[in-house]
Amino acid sequence: MNGLLSPLRIRDTRTRTARQRGASPMVEDPSALRLALRMAGGAVRRVPWSQVSLGLVVAITAAMLPWTIAQGVQFLDQDFSRVQVQGELTRVTEPALQNHLEPFIGTSYFATDLSRVKAQLEMLPWVESAAVGREWPGTLTVSVREHEPVALWNGRALISGEGTVFRPAAPAALDLPRLNGPAGRADEVLERARAFRGELAALGLGLESVSLEPRGAWTLLLDNGISVSLGRDRVRERFERFMTVYESRLSPVAADITGVDARYGNGVAVRWRDS
Repeated sequence: MNGLLSPLRIRDTRTRTARQRGASPMVEDPSALRLALRMAGGAVRRVPWSQVSLGLVVAITAAMLPWTIAQGVQFLDQDFSRVQVQGELTRVTEPALQNHLEPFIGTSYFATDLSRVKAQLEMLPWVESAAVGREWPGTLTVSVREHEPVALWNGRALISGEGTVFRPAAPAALDLPRLNGPAGRADEVLERARAFRGELAALGLGLESVSLEPRGAWTLLLDNGISVSLGRDRVRERFERFMTVYESRLSPVAADITGVDARYGNGVAVRWRDS
């Protein structure tokens, strides 16, 4: 009986020793392996591969977008190399515009502030307003609206139809009516001149000049050489009185008159030429 128990004890001791050393018995079960493979394949099939692919594409595109934009802008941002003037010019010459915009040649197509270009153009005396644009790859387009002068102001400047005073070179060389007055009152003098001129034209008279003195007195010079003093009070009433007297009494002898003073309450004083 001792001989039968000894081998069993030996085998049992070896088994326990092996387990204590960390060994594990191998399980060879084909059905379990197939089950594990089927579960893994199902998990793989359940992954939304189309969404994963789309996500990868979006992530890569987003990462490359800043670089792509920077490269595209750098390619498109050509420096200005020429100025193209659009529209017809009367007072301003195209070479003058080209020379005036020379500082902007060679500047960035996108970074150049077009409001600065516009302001630079509107510094030219004859330019009333300007429009500026870009034309790729490197053209600065310009169109200007010129002042339309209607009168000479104080012998040194011009007045536009909108009452704007501007100062081109040699303004007195233009054959225009002459308006004179204190600074800041050009539009008032222009408005009066237009009213006077319209009524004088009905009598066949033209208007050479209108002057507003600092103290407020108005004086007209007609195209036949007659000076008309209207003073500073009741200017409209005095002008109408002059018109009535001129039409009824003075028109036939206008060539002998140098001036008419309408500042009187009930009539006018006439200054005659020397015989």
